[in-house]
Amino acid sequence: MRVLVTGASGMLGCNLVPLLRERGYEVVAMVNRGSLRKRPWAREVLDGVELLEARVEEFKGPLEVDAVFHLAAVLRGPTMRVNYQGTVNLLREVRADTFVLVSSILAPGDGLRVRADEEVPCKPVTGYERSKCEAEREVLGSGRRAIVVRPGWIYGPYSINPDILSIARWIKRGIRPVIVSEELPLALVHARDVARAMVHLFEIGERGIFNVRGPRMYKMGELLDGMSSFLGRRGIRFPVSRGLVRLASRFFDVIRYLDLAPEDVPIDKLRGTGFEPAIELEEGIKESLSWMRSHGLI
Repeated sequence: MRVLVTGASGMLGCNLVPLLRERGYEVVAMVNRGSLRKRPWAREVLDGVELLEARVEEFKGPLEVDAVFHLAAVLRGPTMRVNYQGTVNLLREVRADTFVLVSSILAPGDGLRVRADEEVPCKPVTGYERSKCEAEREVLGSGRRAIVVRPGWIYGPYSINPDILSIARWIKRGIRPVIVSEELPLALVHARDVARAMVHLFEIGERGIFNVRGPRMYKMGELLDGMSSFLGRRGIRFPVSRGLVRLASRFFDVIRYLDLAPEDVPIDKLRGTGFEPAIELEEGIKESLSWMRSHGLI
């Protein structure tokens, strides 16, 4: 079976492609031009797969595959052009019976202030939220078998995103950045669990929207403790108020999650399909920070 993976050189792509290959799939990996120069580790992961260098919003087909795993997205900048129009373009240019879209727990936007299950109405506020919400609607209304996964805060090896990396660098300097509260709930999920969930849902023939997070909800303090333990630095507590987080979220959409921070991101629907997240935070953070250290990032 032949499948297309967009955003294949990113953190999630580098965890998904090896899993697909292990299970016997023929992978076509779509990456932005020049991305493999910036991510030499991705070149190793994607060695031996068919490469397609193109931007999702500019790709011209037709391309025929059995399924699309659409991971490519941006967190800021041209979110509607890449996340929404890129999805529309793939639906038009790629012929596939199944379309798996990686959305975000942030797609419902302010709807998360009410609840975080898959049925919550979307009330997007930021450009990122709007782009994900509209992309979901296009995929679900495309007439294809559509699977939409809404991961929480994804972490893992192969990440150069500034979220976990920035916190690790602060702790290494001796500062413990307590964002909002040590008790702030976090729907953290390892990239490999997200990849496993996507393949599982695809292989059992599911369709619809599914939340994805780790084995349980975590707290900000647990994340900081895990990183401090690995780095050998406790750090001086530096509180970051919710007001400051709300101000920052006007400029960085991903920070909106720390403002909305639902008490629970239920995954009953996913568990009902027979899938169980496997990677606990302590194990996952050690793996993530070990990878960052091995590549000179921390």
